Amino acid sequence: VAALLGHGTASDPGSRAALALKVFGSTLVLQALRRYWLTLRHAGLRGLVVSAFSAALRVAIRLPGVRGVVDREVGKELASIERKMHGGGDPAARCRLPEDGMDTSSIVQLVKDMQAKELAASNKFDGKQWGGIYHSPRGPLVELQNAVWGMYNSTNTLYEGVFPSVRKFEAELVSWVLHLVNGDPKVAGGILSSGGTESVLLAALAYRELGRQRGIATPRIIAANTCHPTAIVKACHYFGMELTKVPVTESTGFALTAAAVRPYLTGDVICVYASAPTFPHGVVDCVEDLARLVRGRGIGLHVDNCLGGILLSYLDRQGLTKPHQLWDFRVPGVTSISVDVHKYGNASKGVSVVVFADQELRRLTYVPEGLRGGAVIAQAWATMLHLGDTGYMEHAKAIHNLHERYQEVVARIPGLRVLCPCHACIVPIVSDIYNIYAIASLLEDCGWNLFTGQYPPVLSICIGELHGEILDAFEADLRAAVAVLDKDPGYKPTGAAAVYGSTATTPAVLLEQVVRRYVDLKLSVKAATPE
Repeated sequence: VAALLGHGTASDPGSRAALALKVFGSTLVLQALRRYWLTLRHAGLRGLVVSAFSAALRVAIRLPGVRGVVDREVGKELASIERKMHGGGDPAARCRLPEDGMDTSSIVQLVKDMQAKELAASNKFDGKQWGGIYHSPRGPLVELQNAVWGMYNSTNTLYEGVFPSVRKFEAELVSWVLHLVNGDPKVAGGILSSGGTESVLLAALAYRELGRQRGIATPRIIAANTCHPTAIVKACHYFGMELTKVPVTESTGFALTAAAVRPYLTGDVICVYASAPTFPHGVVDCVEDLARLVRGRGIGLHVDNCLGGILLSYLDRQGLTKPHQLWDFRVPGVTSISVDVHKYGNASKGVSVVVFADQELRRLTYVPEGLRGGAVIAQAWATMLHLGDTGYMEHAKAIHNLHERYQEVVARIPGLRVLCPCHACIVPIVSDIYNIYAIASLLEDCGWNLFTGQYPPVLSICIGELHGEILDAFEADLRAAVAVLDKDPGYKPTGAAAVYGSTATTPAVLLEQVVRRYVDLKLSVKAATPE
């Protein structure tokens, strides 16, 4: 190295110091060049330009004159959302604790009144309001959940010696899920979490730690652009990892393939993130092919089964889905799977499980855990115990039948079509004629709140138990929306659909401002102004 830098033998102390300084500087330059090369490899030239533009825009919007303009424009975007969320203000708002506490009967009545208003608004739309609740909010199952929750309301998972039944519930839930995804209980293990996002966070933490053990300072995860819109993004942000999103196309049925991933397998990649099924389209990624690609390279393969958790396992057992590759631990090379119990497992929010093919990988996620109440764990255990294999088989069959019937509705309406063969729970609707965001806006006016996506523009419906009661209403409202656009092709979408439709052309930096201010609105109390 000394000869390379022109220092000969570098025998005197001054020369050695200069040499060390040059080596240090050269190392920093090489590391910087490697980072830029990796960025170019993963983002491409367009990605570098966008990144540079975003960095410049972040600086620009902090300038006094520009910041005022941005604040005004963001305020305009959020004004309608604020009106819908807060109205003219809450006449019963309480910004501070009352001096004297309320008696229990008054509080119960207060809560009943608030819930009655919510139920009245929901009933007005005949159950069209999708609130992420996958099972009926009424009936014997809910009564069981309420009863068990009440029994375990005052418990603490930190004290397994005091509450051994809670520890039992947690361990058995993990074991049940592990068997559902065909894990080997002798070597595999799992962790119970509060939801899909935490399950993904825990998996990402394990891969981050694994990468650092191998000397990778900033490990990278590769995912499709059809992955869950926030979970893995949040995980990489929290844990200082890089995320490469690979575009998928109609030619592969919008599934992530090994061919799409292969060009991005650089030395810093520690995990490939697949979905079973994808959030916007209900498609199972090509997990077997991905596993063959990464298995010999020491790269992990995480499967996000949060959306289709439990449901997809029972659909596959009965051969009910359209053909797709295996996705669980039957595939050598799958190293972790996240499975939500509070979606198609029919438990109350929030219970999820992340399972690892190897307990050594699971141990990399172990951190000091804070306390949790045992009630949510107990009701999830009671839910799964109540339904059993037979109950889940029947439930999966019912959801599958609804899934097929909603696709038939879309196929009957000229100008609309189902985007691609969808394997479970999601019906992705597109149009080659109509503005799909305008369709979403008109359905929103009828009481529906459905998912929309981009690349391509898509309107998606996630099938739950209650959708069996509103199938005819969905077809009628969908036909009516198409009729409106036939008469008025220039109809402009409004509401959430309009906001989402505009995000494709809005710089990410400005979207961040809108989202941050939206969270501000959610966490604010707006009291009604006295007349």
